Amino acid sequence: MYEILRVIDANFNRAREGLRTIEDGIRFYYNLDKSLIKKVKHIRHALSIAVDRYFGLSVIKKGRDTIGDRGKDIDNRDKQDIKQLIERNFMRVSEAMRVMEEYSRLTIPSASQKFHNLRFNLYNLEKEVLLSISKKDIPIPFVSVLLNLDTKPSLSNIKKIIDCKPDMLMLCYPGDNQRFFLNMANKIRKIVPPSLTYLICGRPDICILCDADGVFLNRKDLPYREVKELLQDRVILTDELKIVNIPVKETNINQGSHLKKLLKDDMDGIILIIGKDIPEKIETIINMIIREVKSYGKRRKKTARKE
Repeated sequence: MYEILRVIDANFNRAREGLRTIEDGIRFYYNLDKSLIKKVKHIRHALSIAVDRYFGLSVIKKGRDTIGDRGKDIDNRDKQDIKQLIERNFMRVSEAMRVMEEYSRLTIPSASQKFHNLRFNLYNLEKEVLLSISKKDIPIPFVSVLLNLDTKPSLSNIKKIIDCKPDMLMLCYPGDNQRFFLNMANKIRKIVPPSLTYLICGRPDICILCDADGVFLNRKDLPYREVKELLQDRVILTDELKIVNIPVKETNINQGSHLKKLLKDDMDGIILIIGKDIPEKIETIINMIIREVKSYGKRRKKTARKE
């Protein structure tokens, strides 16, 4: 029992410290929504209450031996940015909770179930926080162009789209010729400038192979957490964003007034969807959309200031 209490104590401290690191990062550095900060605090407090209830905070401290701990001087951390720091602390906390869950099962099974539930609450919170941080990496509201590779597109036409300077370019392929998909993804990667975020829809493997900036996931795609483990610090956006999808046709050119009706107060961005036929006046369409979205963004900022 003494040895198990040492394990519980060490991992309780590890989880609590990790949660505090996450909380301060999203509060002071990223300035994320208050609701996310409250959720981190809630898990941290719930963890402390659970440990005290099932083991007693004063009891587990009796088994602490910081001087004799053979692992205290091991530190394999390398240089990290703030985003990586938060990501790795989520991993640190989830690992600590899993250890507490497994070891408490040997002594107090009801405590094990509590740690299990907290761990899965943490997984959901991790997704929310990292999605919010990814949103901070792109302008809100944004303009993205989605290319559907039904046929081999003209790179010169794609260059016209890139030269319009949308915020993002998304590449989607509904077919089964994966070599064609990767080949086109690589060719487009070479002409995409660093200032434009290049995303692959639903395919983290293609994203890695063509060195894209990240992926866009729909609900039917691979789970966010598994994709995050593969892509690490790359951008991951999902359809949980508040997005207006607009199929691009020639008729979009003069629909500025119609577009204004689509731009709602809480919209995160617009995705222009282009099929196999890229309109001749694609530049006019994209530039019109960009102007309207910028105007909408200014109106929303003014409204926010008044409130």
